[in-house]
Amino acid sequence: MQSRPSLSLLLSLAVASCGGDPNQDDGATSTGSTGEPGTTTTDASEPTGSTTDAPTGGTTGDAHVVPEFGGTFTVIGTADDGLHAVRDLEFNPAAPEQLWTFNMLSHGVVIYFDPGAPQQTSEERIDAYGQHFMAYVSSAAFGDLDTFATCQESRNEWNVGPQDPDDFMGPALWPADLDIFAKVGQEFPPNGQEGSHLDMLHQSPLCMGIAHEAGNAFWAFDGMHGNIVRYDFQADHGPGGGDHSDGIITRYIDVTVTRLGNIPGHMEFDHATGMLYIVDTGAGRLLRLDTATGTNIGTLPGDWDGAEYTGVEGADVQVLVEGLDEPSGLALHEGRLFVSEHGTGDIVAFDLDGQEIDRMTTPADRIMGITIGPAGDLWYADAGADEIVRVDE
Repeated sequence: MQSRPSLSLLLSLAVASCGGDPNQDDGATSTGSTGEPGTTTTDASEPTGSTTDAPTGGTTGDAHVVPEFGGTFTVIGTADDGLHAVRDLEFNPAAPEQLWTFNMLSHGVVIYFDPGAPQQTSEERIDAYGQHFMAYVSSAAFGDLDTFATCQESRNEWNVGPQDPDDFMGPALWPADLDIFAKVGQEFPPNGQEGSHLDMLHQSPLCMGIAHEAGNAFWAFDGMHGNIVRYDFQADHGPGGGDHSDGIITRYIDVTVTRLGNIPGHMEFDHATGMLYIVDTGAGRLLRLDTATGTNIGTLPGDWDGAEYTGVEGADVQVLVEGLDEPSGLALHEGRLFVSEHGTGDIVAFDLDGQEIDRMTTPADRIMGITIGPAGDLWYADAGADEIVRVDE
């Protein structure tokens, strides 16, 4: 087992945000400043923002057959709130009035409170150690223990400062508690805590997508190795700790996916059936993995964490859809799958067998993550325009 690289001197400029292009697999980055880590609050007197009408299209001519599709796109959040290459968005299931957005080039989040309502406010939070634990964040998923996990499209270019990538990267677990996240463990150099993260496991550099199963167990799209990997953090180590030895990591070695740099590939876990739906971005496919199938083949080499690290082969995985144009975002709602196409800017609705139901053209510059809001409406992240958009009728 290799020892975990120390973060005790993590980024002497920890208050700065690192820019760069994760398309470059050699880990080359550029740097830029985003100011002090912590919080910035913005009040929005007209939080619904601007609206854009667009052709509705769809399979029935002028009317969509999918209620979530509409012809008006309402901008809810912008770069003025701190959005900086926003790639994913998730409503907190324990506090549905909170919309969390995940920003690649700030290595942090912007949280919207009462998004779209007249009283909307927003708050930017960047953990002081986010340039490792949330480096080039690609995707996020909330759990059911007041936690969420993030995937990082990173090869660990930051440790004691800019460095050659060492691939000590994977999904990180975070508290959703606003009194803890990016609040505790922010001292630099660290005073016994490296930020507010709760746990991290390190078998998936260039991680592109993540989905929650149960407890602290999540599924990840490993962009470097081209596999799907199940991560169970089990008991977390508390904010800013470093003991990862109780983790359980299971690599599905013949469930293959292909990364496209700087385009996340999101996933959804169907808790009713145990099926994992996967956007295979590089291959232009939508996959379905039956997580109850497959044979464990025993321990795999190369563990970083002292965790249990094994492989599975022979799992039942089906190709539901082929020929998608850079699919990125994925949402599961009421027996339908919604896929955003980064290549076209469209959002496509499918049934659970992969039959297309309807398609909607959006005005997005670079559409990525999508989600369904508490009211049943569709929201998406536009990384090119740095906007969060709600689809309205």
